Amino acid sequence: MNRRLTLTLLACVIAAPSAAAMGKRPEKNSLSFHLQGHQSDGPKMVFPLPMGNKKRFFRKSPVTFNKEIVSLKHFITEDGTYGATFSFSKAAAGRIAAITTSNQDKWLVAMLNGRPVDAVYIDKPVGDGRLVIWRGIKQVEIIRFEYAMPLTGETSKQWKERIKGHERQRKAAQKEAQEAQNERNRRRNN
Repeated sequence: MNRRLTLTLLACVIAAPSAAAMGKRPEKNSLSFHLQGHQSDGPKMVFPLPMGNKKRFFRKSPVTFNKEIVSLKHFITEDGTYGATFSFSKAAAGRIAAITTSNQDKWLVAMLNGRPVDAVYIDKPVGDGRLVIWRGIKQVEIIRFEYAMPLTGETSKQWKERIKGHERQRKAAQKEAQEAQNERNRRRNN
């Protein structure tokens, strides 16, 4: 009995992120980084964001795109959300280096799924092709990222094996949960 309860709870925990996807892989995140602009650029070119007691304006045109992210490394923050370091392709890394070199003393805001999650002050050039979101990422968004790209240091083969392992766990958890539900239904009918 105790084992069955433990397995059922485990199945619910594993299946919970997948339940919203109806048995499919999680939908993809949309992540972009936007450089600080000027209000004088106009509403077609910039959007306002309150930051502390100031309103800052950021360019609508992003510095980076999802397809340029090659890996991530995530961590849990003090406030219970997640942060992550995103590694970019060589072409994007060069663009990030050039932009951060010529735009020091400005802000760079991370927009994740249409909402601002974090902003960083550019105090020196970013030469390693990595940008960090220090806080504000939800667990479901981390799960989506893990399906979409390898973790930093993980080979493509390891990433694919990890995804296959997640799929096997998800299917086993769904099967266990269904069997538990069938058993409860059988007991009610007897």
